[in-house]
Amino acid sequence: MLTPIEDIGARAENRVFTALKTLPSPWQVFPTVEWRLLRGEGEVIGEADLVVFHPYYGLVVFEIKAGAVDVREGEWFYASGRSMKQSPFSQARRNRFALTDKLIQRLGKSAFEALTLTHAVWFPDVHWSGPMPGTEAATRAFLFDREALAKPEKYLLQLFKAVTATPLAWSASQQKAVKEILAPDCHLLVPMVVQLDETLADLQQATEQQITILRMLRTQSRLLVEGCAGSGKTLLAICLAREHAALGKSVLLTCFNRNLAEYLSDILADVPAVTVMNFHELVRTRVLAAGLSFQVPEDLQQRIKFFRDDCPELLINAVELLGEGFDTLIVDEGADFTSTWWVALEVLGRQDFSWYCLFDRQQAIYQDDNDWVPPFNAAPFVLDTNLRNTRPIGEQAAKWGQVSLPNAFRIEEGLLPEVQYSLNFTLMGEQLKQLLRNLINRERIAPERIVVLSPYRHTNQKSTWSIGLSEITISTQMHKTVAGCVRVGAIQGFKGLEADVIILVGLDNQASSHPEWLYVGASRAKVALYALFLESTLMLSH
Repeated sequence: MLTPIEDIGARAENRVFTALKTLPSPWQVFPTVEWRLLRGEGEVIGEADLVVFHPYYGLVVFEIKAGAVDVREGEWFYASGRSMKQSPFSQARRNRFALTDKLIQRLGKSAFEALTLTHAVWFPDVHWSGPMPGTEAATRAFLFDREALAKPEKYLLQLFKAVTATPLAWSASQQKAVKEILAPDCHLLVPMVVQLDETLADLQQATEQQITILRMLRTQSRLLVEGCAGSGKTLLAICLAREHAALGKSVLLTCFNRNLAEYLSDILADVPAVTVMNFHELVRTRVLAAGLSFQVPEDLQQRIKFFRDDCPELLINAVELLGEGFDTLIVDEGADFTSTWWVALEVLGRQDFSWYCLFDRQQAIYQDDNDWVPPFNAAPFVLDTNLRNTRPIGEQAAKWGQVSLPNAFRIEEGLLPEVQYSLNFTLMGEQLKQLLRNLINRERIAPERIVVLSPYRHTNQKSTWSIGLSEITISTQMHKTVAGCVRVGAIQGFKGLEADVIILVGLDNQASSHPEWLYVGASRAKVALYALFLESTLMLSH
């Protein structure tokens, strides 16, 4: 609790600070400044009630005195009659020179020889109508009173004009030194990695929705699960596969994305009863095992037709020859499957097999979500809580993807997504290089926690932004982390996966015209999201 004298002083300082809030940019105000200075005689601690800075005019250190004062024969007294140990101007002058010494230690003496640093005293409770106190103030401009509260800029300009008629502007490095001494940025002391770890700890908690659906999965042989990006569908698929395998059932867990399948395979490597393959690898292995031909056409259009239309027919033929099947079929990212694929998968099911399909229509990259149909008729159980993204990331992903927001987010607060623009991919590469340098060196984020995604492979001739990867070690194994390596790949290939930090790069007009790409890419980020667009996409990306 403040003493009566301290309370009077605090209220006086508050009146000054409130008045100075009206100052326009680039004025800067630093209240209650403290610093430490090492001199030959040891450590000296400095403190000023107020420092006001303007990069063109200079810097002034203020001493603020509350209440009435009295000056008799050059000696200063409080209103109570008690003598002051030293005059307010002496206090201000001492703090000014201590701050100057601190700045000189930072940048060198020559840097400040021509710059304006001065001191003054502010009496916010009185109207000073008497003569100037002794010789401590050269002119009235160095003494501020109650009238200065109404027009602080006018009085400050008068002060600096009295000091010098030709001020020297402070350089960027000198301005930075002032800010770092008087108001250092807290984030320099707490790197982003701390916030990442804290947020991830909060994300790794089960929700009531997940607990409910796990109970339903144990009692129903067929179930559709529809959920937004980050709602925990893949985790449920893994849990379901383990439970059915523990019951002695043979389980097939499949998806469209090869990288997602490899990730799931690694997770379930300790469960021999679970077979994990992406759909086309499933077709290839079954077709070759049956002694049939599996030849991918070289022509692009024929290749598209082969994977979309011919593969399900090949799978049906292979299964009829092999006679193999599964007790449980689980499909993750089901919105990527066509109706003919469902027919082929059903052939793999043994009598009375269980079937579970987890999907998100909003992430339909490879199929038209308007034409998509589920594998069987049932009312889907809906997951509407986002467990992966913080709300700022989830909202940005939904905005870019032009989709609806989930009903709730596990984490409401978080780092705001950062968007940068550049004229071309080469300049974008320099932005990427600086961003990676900051994240890894300054923010102390391990490279393996960062994933760089683009609509195009970084080896594509068009992807000149890849010069931004020159200072790091990269990995193209998207399904698993490699210590010391930043993963780099295509947005489409990372569907179903996630990372702590996502950097979307190479975003041009074509990418911006595919909201589903932006949605999938942005929604992979758990805690931090960065996006590098070409300036030509400015309207589209907003």
